[in-house]
Amino acid sequence: MGSEKREKASDIFEKAESIFQKKMSFSEAFPQIDNISIEIKEYENGIRSDKEKDFWNKISNSISYPHINKYSISYTPGEYIDCSNSLCYNGGFSIGEIIRSMIRRNEEVREDSILCQGYEGSPKGRRKYGDCPHEFDYKIIIKYKEN
Repeated sequence: MGSEKREKASDIFEKAESIFQKKMSFSEAFPQIDNISIEIKEYENGIRSDKEKDFWNKISNSISYPHINKYSISYTPGEYIDCSNSLCYNGGFSIGEIIRSMIRRNEEVREDSILCQGYEGSPKGRRKYGDCPHEFDYKIIIKYKEN
């Protein structure tokens, strides 16, 4: 296992050519959204409690978990939220898919957990060592534009 950077979900998405829809800005993709608040907490190896978190951070010498990202209408995410696991290939999850689902259902708030879609593997993704153990908690609050 070398130290080469593995491509994440957003890297692969950016290179892919879609036959279904063109890539666009957040405001073009979601014109009905007036405001949005997104908080994402990324956990490593399913660690949730403070005791487990402190232990894992001491032995891993990696970034501190949970890793927290926040987005708003002035700082929007792309289609994918990337996984921070350096061994993970195609890691992360589609935040765009979740937002589209919320809009279809006219939901204003959604809070849930999702597993990383990637896997630990070789830098180019040819060899798979196992599923990525990272998990994400997210909370999304949408304020829609008035018609």
